[in-house]
Amino acid sequence: MTPIHGFAAAAAGWQNFYILVGTAAATLIGLMFVAVTFGAGLVTQQSTPSARAFLDPPFTHFVTVLLTACLMLIPTMSPSVLGVALVVVTLIRTVALVSVHRRMREAHAKFGDIELSDWLMGIVLPFCCYLGLVVAGAGFLTLKTAAFDVLAVVIISVLLLGIVGAWELMIWLALTRVRAKDLGE
Repeated sequence: MTPIHGFAAAAAGWQNFYILVGTAAATLIGLMFVAVTFGAGLVTQQSTPSARAFLDPPFTHFVTVLLTACLMLIPTMSPSVLGVALVVVTLIRTVALVSVHRRMREAHAKFGDIELSDWLMGIVLPFCCYLGLVVAGAGFLTLKTAAFDVLAVVIISVLLLGIVGAWELMIWLALTRVRAKDLGE
């Protein structure tokens, strides 16, 4: 790994990338609000753990991408502040994964509708992405140019996980609607 010479100049080359992923994340957050608003009538007291198990991961993935994009676009950002910020975001998201895991276990115990792919996309792959975020943060702290590439891979991965998670949320809402119709609710 080569050292970063001129952080602002190196970060400037990534500006369009972070504008693109930040805009995508912000748009997808807005669409999730719309989807949840339309599906809110389907969520009951009993189905709340399932709803949260499907809603929280993609929402927080999109927020992570948006926050990272915002950090990368701050003109006065230094590599050390960025590195620390990425490590702090990772710590917060890792703690939140414990909550997601608990909700997924509750939903699976009640309804049995959490599949292996949900566990992989909701817990395992995000944890791997957060490890990558720590690596990127450490790379910025040690002024390594590869940190830009690692961060880009992580952000693309988190964005894609959010998209897949949002799709899973829409499938869950559709299946919940069918179940409600079948039960005559």
